[in-house]
Amino acid sequence: YLTWGSSWTLLTQATPAAVPVQHPAMRTSAEGGSASMACRLTKEDTVHWYKQLPGEPPKRILYVSGKKPTFDDGTDEKKYQVRKHASEPHYSLTIDYVTQRDAGTYYCAIIRLWDAGVKIFGSGTKLIVSGKYKGNSKPENSEILQTKHKDQLLYVCLIENFYPEVIRVQWVDGADKEVTKNVVKGDVWKSTNDKYSVSTWLTLPVNMTNKNYFCKYDHESQENFKLPIQGIYCFFIIYLFSFYILLCLFLSFFFFFIV
Repeated sequence: YLTWGSSWTLLTQATPAAVPVQHPAMRTSAEGGSASMACRLTKEDTVHWYKQLPGEPPKRILYVSGKKPTFDDGTDEKKYQVRKHASEPHYSLTIDYVTQRDAGTYYCAIIRLWDAGVKIFGSGTKLIVSGKYKGNSKPENSEILQTKHKDQLLYVCLIENFYPEVIRVQWVDGADKEVTKNVVKGDVWKSTNDKYSVSTWLTLPVNMTNKNYFCKYDHESQENFKLPIQGIYCFFIIYLFSFYILLCLFLSFFFFFIV
């Protein structure tokens, strides 16, 4: 569990089916524009929308039970629109007349009234507000670099020149399960032309050649993009090929000069 004060609990160990699914992970909007985000549930329920500012607990702005939203005190009703799919438990929140004060992370949540009021939050959508709309730019370059040190292989996933700066990068295996062991995640840095780059490292034993690994990232411009580790067998193939070439050269030398 992660907690925000005595009365706030973010449930992170709920069954996957019970956790609201939010989309996208980030959204960019110019001032005066609008921004939309989605929340998907597995069954009908009351949906609560929260806004969180950095360093503060989430604050509920409204909830939806049925068709019409109920706004919390202090919420500008003209700013928010909530829609529900006609037949599925899918919801959307639209923020109109966006200003810098709307920047933050928005969560949808459900509340277990039968379980001491435990709140189950989605992963959140981060809203970035820009003074002048720049659009979004997918990474200009993404690649996996590799090197060998003793009995280990080091893979560096490099993702360069994207905008906005919010990006979610992770290593996953062939079953799309996140790999967290022996992983180092670097911070996003500003590169050229007001764009951003990021890198992350994965270290593997040399003998782990029978598994597939991918560097996966989600960005506003390109979601669920996977880079496969190329050449996880390369070291061994190169070694065998080099050995074969040296053997041929040796035998040629032997028969030409000795025999």
